[in-house]
Amino acid sequence: MFLNRQRILAEFLQRAGRPVGKIELMKWAFLLKMESVSKGGAAFYEFVPYHYGPFSFGLTRDANELEKTGWLTGSDKTWELTAKTGRPPLPAELESDVRRIVERFRNVSQNDLVRQVYRSHVTYTVNSHIEQLATRPIAAPGIYTVGYEGRQLDGLLDLLVQNGIRRLADVRRNPVSRRFGFHKSTLARHCNLLEIEYVHVPELGIASEERSHLSATRDYAELFARYERETIPSQSQHVDRVAAWMAESATAILCMERDACDCHRGRLASRLHELTQLPIIHLR
Repeated sequence: MFLNRQRILAEFLQRAGRPVGKIELMKWAFLLKMESVSKGGAAFYEFVPYHYGPFSFGLTRDANELEKTGWLTGSDKTWELTAKTGRPPLPAELESDVRRIVERFRNVSQNDLVRQVYRSHVTYTVNSHIEQLATRPIAAPGIYTVGYEGRQLDGLLDLLVQNGIRRLADVRRNPVSRRFGFHKSTLARHCNLLEIEYVHVPELGIASEERSHLSATRDYAELFARYERETIPSQSQHVDRVAAWMAESATAILCMERDACDCHRGRLASRLHELTQLPIIHLR
């Protein structure tokens, strides 16, 4: 019922013993991720530079879900634990790290907390409405590629921001996903919040039925060879359009697989390199 990361949110609120500001809880979770031994565990929230420094869309979504199920109660600015019993205990290491964060910052004002976080992690201030202590990177034009396999939405967005990407070209034929954040409409909305243009180019994807019976490495190699031989030439106008974007500003092509060698975007990147002579850069 409870993921460890959701139990951590409840543990923060229980140990605080008071309503906790939403910005405050976000910064406690960020510090747990960045400055503790456990880092919140393997599947803890990831963060992206946003209007008040480091922010997690995933954390906000989980907190809202916990509120709907009656574990939290929220106002415009705070969250408070309502159901204090009935959840499984945290592993000892996580509980210890949560306790240290709360003991350290429970009596620190929200303004002072934000100030400390900003000065310790300046790259997360690049989109801040409060104070920008670093400049948002702007990458040189190149053939950038990225896969979201094994990532959270916030981790993907952070990777794009920190690498100076200003446009994301989704080359999935069917941009749907069960994982939060990677359905076309959701991804487009969140990219827009980070001032990253989202475009979908389904013509450069591979139909799901072509992937349905693949099993061996050889099957994938044959699929990608056929994509390179047939799809790329037949969709030259869309390839040229993406090539123009690449030459204009830092644009990354997106698909699911983490490794571009296991994805058709690797073959597409090679063709884009031929057209533009720009370097291929696989974001990891």
